[in-house]
Amino acid sequence: MINTKQVAGFTLIELMLVVAIAGLLASVAVPSFSKLLERNKLKEAVEGLKSDMMWMRTETVKRSCNLRVTFDKDAWSYTIFRAAGECDCPSGGGDCNNKVVTGSQYAGVSMSSAAFSGGTSTFFDFRRGTAGIAGNAQLDTSNYHVRVLIARVGRVRICNVSDETGLAGYEEC
Repeated sequence: MINTKQVAGFTLIELMLVVAIAGLLASVAVPSFSKLLERNKLKEAVEGLKSDMMWMRTETVKRSCNLRVTFDKDAWSYTIFRAAGECDCPSGGGDCNNKVVTGSQYAGVSMSSAAFSGGTSTFFDFRRGTAGIAGNAQLDTSNYHVRVLIARVGRVRICNVSDETGLAGYEEC
């Protein structure tokens, strides 16, 4: 005689085994995922800064007007602006800012330094697109450290402070 009754469902032991395996996989994946988020936030911040510096250089040449950038590492911000009395900016002041970026949109990323020959600002000259003062700005998270370099010839690039604490895809400074 053939038994036609079939058993459907899971046993309690099978269910406990699946939950244990899922918990083990989650405990391995969560730290890796948090480092991935940290790297992506830092990469977004440094790529944004590099992009803004490259935009500033091209805008300087396009407008035939020097544009300046000032960094504030304590407030984690930078401002791209025209100096008072230059181009179409009134000499009495006024709002001549082209762009203001704050670090509030990059949670967990800090600006540890901005160094341009003793100061925290530079400009691009409209005649050749060269930087008036070479320097760099360093952005950090708790595990990673990256710089955006502005060369005197106007080249803007990203580099790692060291290979151990840098982001993949960028060379060491």
